Amino acid sequence: MTNYTFLYDDACPMCKAYTGAFTRLSWSKRKAFSRLAAGELPTLDLDRGRHEIPLVDSKTGEVRYGLDAMTTVIADAFPLLRSLLRSRVFIAALKPLYWLITYNRRVIAGTKPPAEGFDCAPDFNPACRLAYIGLMAVLIALLGVPFVPLLMGFGLALIVGLLVHRERLTFLGHLVTVLFMAAIALAVLPAGWGIVVAYGITIWEGGRRLA
Repeated sequence: MTNYTFLYDDACPMCKAYTGAFTRLSWSKRKAFSRLAAGELPTLDLDRGRHEIPLVDSKTGEVRYGLDAMTTVIADAFPLLRSLLRSRVFIAALKPLYWLITYNRRVIAGTKPPAEGFDCAPDFNPACRLAYIGLMAVLIALLGVPFVPLLMGFGLALIVGLLVHRERLTFLGHLVTVLFMAAIALAVLPAGWGIVVAYGITIWEGGRRLA
């Protein structure tokens, strides 16, 4: 049985998904941050753990974080890839993508803090938020959003949102995420269905995230 346990953000579907996959493959176990008792892991750096997912080794008590944690588990599962996965160059190359995802994970998933227990949401990072908004804008432009009424609706939402929301970059993060999902629907589905699904995504996700 594995000695590794991930402490994951259970308000984040992405964190749930990949730690759940690791658990099903018996590569690691997992425990939600919101179920962590105060003082349960004295070696854990809680502040760092909000930004880089922690991995606890139950045998040694050692805690690894972020890419170091994930590559440790995957390298144990695939020993032939260990030298690549544990390479400093490989980890350094993935760091920008990791930071982009981890600092924007609540915006990407559109989730709210847990009702009880420790909230491990990361700090707001303006540079990472701007980078995410810029990346989404580029992807949306590449996909194209040819349906004019939908664009007009997003334009109106943009104007109103910037006037009403104090956390404007967070609002913009949610807006471009919803527009990206709508753009994918328009790009991959037949015209009629694409419009229906894009509108459905816009109403459901927009209301859920920005209400």
